[in-house]
Amino acid sequence: MSNPQNSKLDYWIKQSEMLQSAIARMTNNSLEIKKVGLTVWAAIVGFGFTNHNAALFVLAFVAFVLFGILDIYYLYLERRFRENFNRLTRLINGYGTREDEEWSEKARGNFLYLDASTNFLERLPQTLKSWANLPYLITFLMTIALLIAPMPALPSK
Repeated sequence: MSNPQNSKLDYWIKQSEMLQSAIARMTNNSLEIKKVGLTVWAAIVGFGFTNHNAALFVLAFVAFVLFGILDIYYLYLERRFRENFNRLTRLINGYGTREDEEWSEKARGNFLYLDASTNFLERLPQTLKSWANLPYLITFLMTIALLIAPMPALPSK
């Protein structure tokens, strides 16, 4: 006879493996968005220097803001999955709190479920404080400096 507790533990271990996979995907997506965003930003800024067009710096800034919002969303999802992973780890190791058990019952044991009680905008200030957003801060400051600094004069022929 199989023990129901062992069956539950096996299920939770499989859930933890799936959570680790989801966390890795969110981390990878965040990294890829940063790489693409910086590439697009650099291409537009380079084109702006080539054509001596300050409006392209504004376009580069807007494009990078849009990539930044998408990256912040992936970081938010990653943090939410990590919360579920930590909750599951506490339950597996026997340190689960009453809140952990209530959440597990509400989610029907599906730890890939993200609780909708708090949404993305409510957690935005916490997400923005992450060191993972440092490339955006540096790029935004560089873009503002490019907008403020005078464009170099065209070489005379």
